[in-house]
Amino acid sequence: FTSTRDLTMEFELFMVRHGETESNRTHIIQGHLDTPLSETGLEQARLVAKHLAATEFTLAISSDLVRALKTGQSVRDANNSFNEIEVWKVARERSFGEVEGQGVDVMMREVKGKNKDQIFAWGPAGGETGVQFRDRVRQFVKDLGKRVIKLKGNESPKVLVTSHGGFIKDFNMVLVNEFNCSMPCNNGEWGRICPNTGVSRYNMVLDDEGQLQKVVCTQLHFRGHLEGAEYTEPVLYGV
Repeated sequence: FTSTRDLTMEFELFMVRHGETESNRTHIIQGHLDTPLSETGLEQARLVAKHLAATEFTLAISSDLVRALKTGQSVRDANNSFNEIEVWKVARERSFGEVEGQGVDVMMREVKGKNKDQIFAWGPAGGETGVQFRDRVRQFVKDLGKRVIKLKGNESPKVLVTSHGGFIKDFNMVLVNEFNCSMPCNNGEWGRICPNTGVSRYNMVLDDEGQLQKVVCTQLHFRGHLEGAEYTEPVLYGV
């Protein structure tokens, strides 16, 4: 008999990438640049808000960057279950320092010839390395558990997080590699960039201290709400 910590709380996480920005369309590196949603992005945000309108959220969190926050606000405006959105800087996109505002091709040139481990250790001048960014995503997972455990008493709470393509990709990396999260796909799609306003859903189990014990992804990068709407395929920066 092996004693384990009590698995005391389950919740469902809805992770949503922000709507499209002009920089997404033109493949410009944003990182911490505070770029607004484009008209297309605002429409996408309205569509994902409509898709989630009937979901009863107990807690809503957003990156502090306006493209993510505006997307969260759109969901709130269509949803009667919550008013407040907690703004978390830890949920920001990766910082790309001096290459922010430049084309994706600049980044591709920077990492050309590097192997996987070298790319992970690399970071642009003034930006985060892959290792630093992964540590920040791990911190988000810890912070989320500590915040959600305070909701104890709410039956199976639902939590909304609006964030960024690179952040969601690294979040999935942490869940798969460190928490053995099963994914509803066969070809490693969880390691790709989520489309704008794509929705991923996770059933998560916390122990009594709010530490993540188990997680299953039940939906990955859903974008059915964008059917017939304008949409740009996401690109992977090579990092």
